[in-house]
Amino acid sequence: MMRKFMVAITTAAALCGCSDESNKLSPLADASVPFATAPVDASEPDTSTEPGFRDAGALDAADANACRVINIGILGNPGSLPSSNFQAWLTKAGTTVARIQTGTTPLVANDLTPFDVIILDWLQHDYSPAEVAIVQAFVEAGGGLIAMTGYSGGTSDWRANPLLASLGVSYVGGLVGGPVKIFMPHPITQGLSSVTFNGGYLVGTLGASPNKLTPIAAIPKGNVAYAIEASKGRAFVWGDEWIEFDSEWSHLPEIKQLWVNVFAWIAPSGCPLTPPPN
Repeated sequence: MMRKFMVAITTAAALCGCSDESNKLSPLADASVPFATAPVDASEPDTSTEPGFRDAGALDAADANACRVINIGILGNPGSLPSSNFQAWLTKAGTTVARIQTGTTPLVANDLTPFDVIILDWLQHDYSPAEVAIVQAFVEAGGGLIAMTGYSGGTSDWRANPLLASLGVSYVGGLVGGPVKIFMPHPITQGLSSVTFNGGYLVGTLGASPNKLTPIAAIPKGNVAYAIEASKGRAFVWGDEWIEFDSEWSHLPEIKQLWVNVFAWIAPSGCPLTPPPN
């Protein structure tokens, strides 16, 4: 098993086309920015202990009628505005939450083994090909990934791109604004008509991909959200970070509904999360 995992990590790094110089995508890269209307089918890590990533979409046969507590890892620091309500809701709703990768320590495979879902928050360092391969392996093994950006308007906003490239998408262009009022039919968009989008980026595809890439939300300039199915795992990529801020949670109930929908789709075997009171 150890040898197979090492082969998978090495192969993933090769497939993502990453190198120390190429793992930083240009903000102006042409990544099919105009929004689509249909899915597009298309340093060594620490391996001293076999990772054994969790499958957020599977239950043991004995637990077929049960749900499972969702274990969430948040990578990076919070955004510039308060977001304690969001994090408090996750805990009160019955999930476990731990924040990791708040500095520049490289990511290793064992960092992700406790989690069913990881959230890419304000990432604090550029990710190497080995780290990219770890995240790709986590998702393909059944893990869920949620990505946000738009924290600074600077280069740190692009740190998620190498991690997202392995899924077939990236953040592109300059800062754009919403609100988002264009929603394509999808379980994540049920009950949504308007969601804050304040200084974020479009989400574009990177050409042919073995994953199922479904655009699910847009502004007139292009797509701002994708739902992705990659082997056993799923990802939700959103082009802004205001959906986690307390200022929006306090008076916009649709943002709360968005998060409930996201977790229900990302981790289908997880115990359902109830929207917090308005």
